[in-house]
Amino acid sequence: MAAPAGRPMRVAVAVVARAGMVLLVRRRDEGPIGWQFPAGVIKPGEDGGAVAVRETHAETGVHCTVAEHLGCRVHPVTAVVCDYFVCSYLAGRPVNRDPAENTSVAWAPIGKLTEFVGPTIYPPILTALEECRA
Repeated sequence: MAAPAGRPMRVAVAVVARAGMVLLVRRRDEGPIGWQFPAGVIKPGEDGGAVAVRETHAETGVHCTVAEHLGCRVHPVTAVVCDYFVCSYLAGRPVNRDPAENTSVAWAPIGKLTEFVGPTIYPPILTALEECRA
């Protein structure tokens, strides 16, 4: 999906952690990125946190709530503007509810996150997840 002319695409990225694990989805069109955090396009006038929560449930069946906005950056691989939100897990068992976009959903060990996502992970995510590595 392309952004309107003159406006970069902006997405809300949900970082949902629970008991030393973090929620990931595996993209069908892997391209340069296979595993990633649940995310959704922020349309004009939408709240990024609300998009992160909504898209996490739509893609994975997991309910969460925004705990903290970590900041934003232009993703070094996709050139999409990403707003990152640390989210608290509320309920739900992860299932692939969006097979058109994703091939899998998993709780991944936080200590192996870079093995799933790769080295381009936004550094504040790693800092925020340190306290969840129990």
